[in-house]
Amino acid sequence: MGGMEAWLGLFLFWLGALYLALVHPLLPGWAWGLGVGGLALALYLRRRDEGLFWTGMVWAGWAIGAAFADLLGLAGLKLVGAGLGLFLAGDLHPRPEARSLGLALALAGLLVGLFEVGAAPCVGAALLVAGLALLYRPPGGSDAGSGAPGLEARYRRLLAWRKAEAERRGTTVDAVLSDAAVAELARIGDDPKALRRLLGRGREADARAIEAILRESPRG
Repeated sequence: MGGMEAWLGLFLFWLGALYLALVHPLLPGWAWGLGVGGLALALYLRRRDEGLFWTGMVWAGWAIGAAFADLLGLAGLKLVGAGLGLFLAGDLHPRPEARSLGLALALAGLLVGLFEVGAAPCVGAALLVAGLALLYRPPGGSDAGSGAPGLEARYRRLLAWRKAEAERRGTTVDAVLSDAAVAELARIGDDPKALRRLLGRGREADARAIEAILRESPRG
């Protein structure tokens, strides 16, 4: 299936899923969502199309959140479920940006839930305290000292390797490593297990090259 057909297929799949889960009265929305998520994941196991994987994980998470939302009367749990599904998907198919977005959605859902139960003043106070803590944090935090220069040096070396690899392969730098992946690799440093988990399967040559880069001592 071509790229355009795949995107159109996913769009139609999502359109049908949204209608069934949000509009159709035959079954509760969470039941439709669970069925749609399960179907997408089953199709992914046969076709290995990443779009189906992400679709299935988000819908399965939303369905679980929606079931608890119906039970407890808190609509924010639907957003929490979708966010956790996306976070887990980004963990299974390492995508730091997906994990960040999933966590943000889950936190947004929690905030909505707190507003729903009338805890808005507590939320505002907590945000105020968190803001003040960041504003008045003493200098020389966790990034200070010898760690920050090492991090910056690893980041620069990874960017240089990515650019050279993109030129050698005749592709874009993002096709080699995304900006988020470069930042995460620089942060984790010499951790082979985390490195391979982030890169995913089938990239052993890249993993060995990056491992050597991360083990280099900072110069200058």
